[in-house]
Amino acid sequence: MEKVFNNFGFKDFILKNLEKNHIINPSSIQAETFPLTRKGKDVIGKAKTGTGKTLAYLLPMIEKIDPSKKDLQMLVLAPSRELSLQIEREAKRMTEGTEILVDTVVEGMDIKRQLDKLKKKPHMIVATPGRLVHIMGLKKIKIHHVKTIALDEVDQILQQGLQDKIHAIVKSTLKDRQILSFSATISEQAKNVLNDMMENPVFINLDHIKPIPSKIEHEYIVSKAPKKTETLAMFLKTIKPAKSLVFINKNQNVERFVKELKELGFSVGGIQTRSKNQERQNLLTSFNNGKLKILVTTDLFTRGMDFREVSHIFNMDLPLNKIDYLHRAGRTGRIHNSGVVINIVRDKEKFILYKMMKQLNIEVNPIEIMNEKIVQVKQFIQQKKNKS
Repeated sequence: MEKVFNNFGFKDFILKNLEKNHIINPSSIQAETFPLTRKGKDVIGKAKTGTGKTLAYLLPMIEKIDPSKKDLQMLVLAPSRELSLQIEREAKRMTEGTEILVDTVVEGMDIKRQLDKLKKKPHMIVATPGRLVHIMGLKKIKIHHVKTIALDEVDQILQQGLQDKIHAIVKSTLKDRQILSFSATISEQAKNVLNDMMENPVFINLDHIKPIPSKIEHEYIVSKAPKKTETLAMFLKTIKPAKSLVFINKNQNVERFVKELKELGFSVGGIQTRSKNQERQNLLTSFNNGKLKILVTTDLFTRGMDFREVSHIFNMDLPLNKIDYLHRAGRTGRIHNSGVVINIVRDKEKFILYKMMKQLNIEVNPIEIMNEKIVQVKQFIQQKKNKS
């Protein structure tokens, strides 16, 4: 029997907002964990990217909020500002039409503005651990009424050396709080940290669930052009993707790729670790609302980020490992949508690609661009070069 959200007994406003956002059937990780999380159990959920982990912990948390109380009741900890803002957007979608207030406390944003927002007494906060501990030290936030804490991508949080901050936050909340952890990977360190904080946690491992949705097609083309950018331009001109992510391995190459594509007349921007916070946020907003059609980035932004309605992923460099391939591919084909991953490789890279695809049990198909299209696009590229 097919499971639907109605079967779990969620409050009417949650069901209404799910329907409004065309979310009808719970994913596997949601269906497996809802009975546990709604009962107040501590849960460690492990599932691949793009499987609906965010709503798996958000919906039970939102349901337990009492909007009549002006206390912070729910807390989500995330490894980055971008992921925190994304989680906040998702939470606001699910609380629309209610008096539940959701806000963020994150690095890279004006602290005075964040302190002003806290005066409104949000019921749920999504935070990066460093900024939250800083504000706690200023005695500008009280978290001793928090009923549930969710850790999103705990491995990434621990990689930043924030274990002590997590412990400090948890110890400041209610003694009988509920702790939830949902992520794509769980290291031994993460298991130890979580087991220390949690009360008889239930571990739900859904690694057996196919990591890449079946609606994603995987293809490759052997680039014979002097620059792979020219092969990419051929695709962009011929298939005209609605929205695409371009992945490369080296941070320093982002600007070069963006410059080359801009010179060819494409709507493109790039994000890297050196990008300023405001510039990064502006680009993400422009890309998500469709004003920017192409975003060039590195593996920095593959984990947890929910780019909206990405139709194509272009791998200009093969990722360094199979897990990174899954995270890149997971930026398209989100839950109910389809998507295409196109790997642009040199002839010598085919062996590496096939080996990776075999390990992942993914079928990858060779493709070609029709000769007449190649001629047309080469003429287009040459014209652009002549003008510049």
